[in-house]
Amino acid sequence: MEEVSLAPPWAPAQSKMMLVGLLGIAYIVCSAGLISYNNYLIDEKRFPYAVTMVFIHSCFCSVFSCFLYRVKPSLFPSLSDPTRRVTIDANLILTGCLPVALFFSAQLVLSNAAYLHSSVAFLQMMKEGNVVLVYVFSLIACLEKFSWRSVGLLACVVVATTMTIHGELHFSFTGFAMQGCSQVFECVKIVLQAMLLSNACRKLDPLTYVMIVMPLCAIIIGLGLCVLVAFPHENFMVPSFAQVQQWWPHLLANACTAFALNVVVAAFVKHSSAVAFILVGIMKDAAIVFSSLLLFTEVISAVQMVGFILQLATIMVYSMVKTFPVRFEAGLVAGLRSFVTGEGSVKDKAQSQYGSTGDGLSKC
Repeated sequence: MEEVSLAPPWAPAQSKMMLVGLLGIAYIVCSAGLISYNNYLIDEKRFPYAVTMVFIHSCFCSVFSCFLYRVKPSLFPSLSDPTRRVTIDANLILTGCLPVALFFSAQLVLSNAAYLHSSVAFLQMMKEGNVVLVYVFSLIACLEKFSWRSVGLLACVVVATTMTIHGELHFSFTGFAMQGCSQVFECVKIVLQAMLLSNACRKLDPLTYVMIVMPLCAIIIGLGLCVLVAFPHENFMVPSFAQVQQWWPHLLANACTAFALNVVVAAFVKHSSAVAFILVGIMKDAAIVFSSLLLFTEVISAVQMVGFILQLATIMVYSMVKTFPVRFEAGLVAGLRSFVTGEGSVKDKAQSQYGSTGDGLSKC
C-alpha cells in the first residue's frame, strides 16, 4: 500500500523560507558582531595588535576548515564531488590563490588597524564605496562591460560616500588612509577572486576556497610578523607573549566568530535567492553602523546619515540592475516596479546570478 504524506504541500517551501530567514539573521549577527568585537579588542587599552589578531584568525580558520572537511567532506564539493572536483596543483596555488591571499592579507591588516584611528560607523560608510572600485577594476580586467546606467548609479554612490567623509566629526587622516588602502587591496582581491572562481576549470566552492586561501594568508602574515619583530613600526606593533596569554579567551572567541561568519556566508549563498542576498547585505551594513552607535556611543552627523542612506539605496538599485538586467531593460522605474508586482520572475530563473559587492570572506 502506497504511503500517503500528511505534510501540507506548502510545508517544504515554508521550511526553506524559515531556513533562509535564520541564515540571513545569522549572517547579519555574525558580521556585525565580528566587526564590533574587532573594534572592542583593537583598542590602546586592550589588544591594539591588528597584525597578530589577523594572523590568529587565519590560523584558526585554516585549522577548523580542515577539521570541517574531515568531519563532513560533502560541504567541500570541489574536493569531494567527482563531478565537481578541482585539481589542486602548483599552478592553481601560485597563479590563482597566492595573489588573492596576498591582497587579502594586506586588506585585513589595514582594515583592522584603522579601528585605532576611526570609528566603526565611519569606516563602514567608506566601505560602501567599494562597489565603485570593483566596477573600475573589473572594467580594466575585462570582466565588466561599460554601461552609462552603471556609471550614473555609481556616480551617486561617489557623491554619497563623499558626504559621509565630509560629515565625519572626528576625522583622522591616518584612519582614512589605512581604510582607503585597505579598500583598494580588497577590490583588487575581489576581481582576482572573481577571475579564479569563475574559471570553469577552477571553480571552487566557498568553503574549499577558504581552506586553500587562509593557510596562505597565515604564511604571508606570519612572515610579516617576523619582519615587524626585527623592524618595529608604531602603527603595527607586536604583542608580548604575556599580552597574548592575558587576552587569549577573547582572541579565541573572536577567531570562532570569524570562522562562523565564513560558514554562515557559504550556507546563506547556497540556500538563498539573489534578491535575499542583496537585501540582507544592505540590512547587514545598516546593522553594523547602528550597532556601533548603540554599543560604542559613536556619533555621526546629519550629513553622514543622509549620505549613508543614499549609499544603501543606490547600491541596492545597482545590485538589482546587475543581478536582473532583463527586468531593467525598460528603465529603472519599470524594473523596480516589477519586483513589487512580481513580473519577470520566470526570466530570472534563467538569468539570476550572484554579484559581488565587496564583501570579504570574514569581513574583519
